[in-house]
Amino acid sequence: MTKAIITGLALLLCLSPSIYAKIWRVNNQLEADKGQGIFEQLAPLNSDPDVLPGDTIHLEGSPNTYSSFSCSKRLVILGPGYFLTENPETQARAIPASIGSVTFQNGSEGSIIMGVSFDVTSNSGISIQTNNITVQRCYLRGGVSLSNITGARVIECYSQSSVRGATSNTVFGDIIVRNNLFINASFNTYGGFFSICENNVFTGNSLIINASSFKNNILSNNNATAQITSGNMSNNLATNGQFGTENGNRSVSLSGLFLEGPSTDGMWQLAENSPAKGAGTEGTDAGAFGGDGNYTLSGLPPIPLIFDLRVGDSGNLQTGVRVQVKAKSN
Repeated sequence: MTKAIITGLALLLCLSPSIYAKIWRVNNQLEADKGQGIFEQLAPLNSDPDVLPGDTIHLEGSPNTYSSFSCSKRLVILGPGYFLTENPETQARAIPASIGSVTFQNGSEGSIIMGVSFDVTSNSGISIQTNNITVQRCYLRGGVSLSNITGARVIECYSQSSVRGATSNTVFGDIIVRNNLFINASFNTYGGFFSICENNVFTGNSLIINASSFKNNILSNNNATAQITSGNMSNNLATNGQFGTENGNRSVSLSGLFLEGPSTDGMWQLAENSPAKGAGTEGTDAGAFGGDGNYTLSGLPPIPLIFDLRVGDSGNLQTGVRVQVKAKSN
């Protein structure tokens, strides 16, 4: 009965605009069984003819690290999120899906990766080598590396590094960087240009960012330097006035700015009387939890999730097994 309930919920999880796209599971604790839609690693998905562009991949939580993956097919890759034991109502099985790196190559245009934890080494992260890739709600120790591409989205992530060119001469464009927490991450976009850089929190020592729109960001490092090149720079907050005081840009005190708890990412929510509340454009909140999108605690994917599962320890054919499931949508 438990298996039937979980299977039924899983089918509901991945309804998408591609209604005929298939759902595959990747779990390195299970033996591969294609008949049941199970793979042990991500790599075989590229060459398998039955895995079609637009299919959804559930990269399931595991205590074992997944092998790095070079993607050459349009896929939607969903992990369970991160910091799962720190925030309430995350996952009943609070284990992330950890991987060293994912590289999006030609053929993977339109792919989305979400809820995956890149935390194997300090360089763990994503390399984007083709157009139109979305990185959303991921934990990134090594950040996102961009080649000479056009069109990428890095949104609602927790990153300990930056979004940057693969080299100092890399030229990229139409990049949206929004509602992220960049913790201890310095930035230098060099020859690249973000189209939108909005509602982010920066705590690094140095920001050198080129962006068409630079709005509603917060810089919380008093000692940081900031060099922003933007035709539309407004409503940004800095704790030492690094963004100036024109066009709604403000200098604010770090004290009372953030909630400072109770979790690694929850501490960056705005405090009750934070000066960042309502300080963004059109009265929105500045920072990662405001604006057009919102940072989601633990990077939970926007699908129904089971956060509490209780199964009776006995049963029979007549009475079955008592199961209590609590689920929510993000």
